[in-house]
Amino acid sequence: MGLVTASQLRGVALGSPRIDAPISFQSWGMKDQLSEDFDGTLEEVRAIGYAGMEMCSPISYGQFEFLRSLSGSELRQRIESAGLFCRTCHFSSGELLGDAVPGTIEYGKELGLVNLTMSSAGIGRDATLDDWKAFAEGANASGEQVRAAGLQLVYHNHAIGPEYDGVPLYDHLMQLFEPELVMMQFQLASISGGYDIVEYLDKYAGRYVSLHMHDWDPEARTIVPIGDGIIDWPRLLTTARKSDIADFGLIVEIETEEPLEGLVRSYAYLSELEV
Repeated sequence: MGLVTASQLRGVALGSPRIDAPISFQSWGMKDQLSEDFDGTLEEVRAIGYAGMEMCSPISYGQFEFLRSLSGSELRQRIESAGLFCRTCHFSSGELLGDAVPGTIEYGKELGLVNLTMSSAGIGRDATLDDWKAFAEGANASGEQVRAAGLQLVYHNHAIGPEYDGVPLYDHLMQLFEPELVMMQFQLASISGGYDIVEYLDKYAGRYVSLHMHDWDPEARTIVPIGDGIIDWPRLLTTARKSDIADFGLIVEIETEEPLEGLVRSYAYLSELEV
């Protein structure tokens, strides 16, 4: 597939993926296009066939500060006017720990969210295992508040390592998080660390509500569109079915120089994939 321009996308529909689930896109990879023309970009992505989007918080993500003047309800209206739904959003740890949690819950409800997703722990690379234990304790406490409000706290991993006492950090966290209080969003680029990501999806089946979907080129060591890398998609998606992936939980995240083309290529691949 050659380069696809934005103008060529208007009115284009690639059909419904045979995996029988709506596909969403992550707003981070499209941040430049969204900041230039938010409504128009949403319409273009909807025209490809995507049904939903995962937002990034305008409060903690400077790249989305152009949306800070909007209430959650107003932002929801803009998204739904383009024919998309938004049930999950990335927030910083500062928005989902401690005293900030009630305000984030309120914003999330206005936006129509189901999942409040913590995009990172907000602690340094030199963190000790005790630091991570303290973080997990705080996340569990936040998860109780979020659950009491009728929503779900979700943690997004960027990697599986590093290792502490010979055990990958991810495995430590899965023991430290209370399963129903902190559910998981799995980042498929975790494959970059040399781990079998399908084995992880199988090992912790039942703990996942969403996936960040892209492929991986091990030679270039970069994210590429779905189908252009080394991930075994039938095996992965079959294994993911062991968890109760939300109906908005298949989220394509493309971070390339031409992210719109990447979304097209990824959707085209999923449209032909039989699982």
